[in-house]
Amino acid sequence: MFWLWFVLAAFKCVLLYVLAKTGQSLPRRARLDDAANRALPENRWPSVGMIVPMAGTDRRMPAAVRSLLIQNYPKYIPVLVTAENEEPAAELVRRIQKDYPHVRHVVAGPAHNCGQKNHNSLRGVAAVKNEVDVFVFCDSTHMAKPDFLRHLVGPLAAGEAEFSTGYHVVIPNDHRPVTLAYAMCVLLMRLLQAVSSFTQLWGGAMAMTREAFGRYAVEELWACNVVDDCSLSARLQNLRVPVRLCPGALLHTEATKHERHVWRAWMDRQVLFLKFCMPLQWGLLGFMCIAMAVPPLMGVLILLGGLFNVSSALAVLLVVLWVILLAKVLHLWRGLLRHSISFSRWFLSFLDAVVMFVLVYAHSLTAKSIVWHGQRYVVGRCGRVIRVERKF
Repeated sequence: MFWLWFVLAAFKCVLLYVLAKTGQSLPRRARLDDAANRALPENRWPSVGMIVPMAGTDRRMPAAVRSLLIQNYPKYIPVLVTAENEEPAAELVRRIQKDYPHVRHVVAGPAHNCGQKNHNSLRGVAAVKNEVDVFVFCDSTHMAKPDFLRHLVGPLAAGEAEFSTGYHVVIPNDHRPVTLAYAMCVLLMRLLQAVSSFTQLWGGAMAMTREAFGRYAVEELWACNVVDDCSLSARLQNLRVPVRLCPGALLHTEATKHERHVWRAWMDRQVLFLKFCMPLQWGLLGFMCIAMAVPPLMGVLILLGGLFNVSSALAVLLVVLWVILLAKVLHLWRGLLRHSISFSRWFLSFLDAVVMFVLVYAHSLTAKSIVWHGQRYVVGRCGRVIRVERKF
């Protein structure tokens, strides 16, 4: 048992350390991309259709959408898409159009054979398909810097890639355990994205050329799938088509008094998308779940064994040293958020995130459907939607 603990504990520390160092390299990579983008002549930048599916009443949406409308990009057409014409998001679009008359509003209607977000995105594409060279897809609740679009489209403009992706970082506005744990989970996913073998599209900030959209039959794929990014990433991996990560295309997500059930629902979707669309990565995620959960649990048992003279003094010493090493690695992670967070709260949030990870992954083992924006999607192999059961 001790050697199982030792191997998993060592793997956990090494993995977290490598990801932390990867995170520290991202600002330098973003600066290199920025220099390359500045060297690109203005006439080399392709025209862009920016498609933003919108739903719900998130308080962050007005400012986030407006940040997407003030990009310092030469030519882009913003398309805001809602499922219905009479819903809170559609009313917000109409208010935005008063300040930005060039914004197009597309009413997609309800989805029947795919995820509503996929349906909205495809209707947005149809609205600008013959007018632009690149399609950009963005979420509506994350703040963008003015150069976000240039960073995201830069590799496509330079001819380096057909697909590119950004990601987001959570800005915790309080130090509550759930808010910090949510920020930590998003940070983990961002750092995994930065490892080339794990880089895949993220639907909140992804771009593709119009030619690639047609060549890889994206419309046909999305029209019957529950999710956009994981389904397309699976196809591109099978075809060995690379996705270019753009570290500078980083959106910012503010989190305040984040609720546990909201965090849980978000994590459920992330794991289930992988299960249905990328089962190999879902299996690897299961191994990571074991590596995250087993060492602290076994470490507690070893320390308790030391109190009753069951565990050897060497085993107890190694557990103590491992805890110190883990604390140092998590200190590096805390620095990546660039916020003053007490280490005790950060460490407790890490433990909270591990527990939630285990619960969510265990639930995914038998799950056959995904709940998303009030819809329950019954999903089959490769993320194909079997039916949309109900709205609640």
